Amino acid sequence: MHAVEVHRSAEELTGENEVALCGAIVQVLEAPWRAADDPCPRCRRLVG
Repeated sequence: MHAVEVHRSAEELTGENEVALCGAIVQVLEAPWRAADDPCPRCRRLVG
């Protein structure tokens, strides 16, 4: 799981590729984040 800083509405992001805070290319999905998902260690430090 990665952290993505965005400046657009959720509707505009669904299915789009974005750059995560750690530099990874990720695709934004409609599915909600599950607490059981492991966060990216680098994103976690950057958001911290």
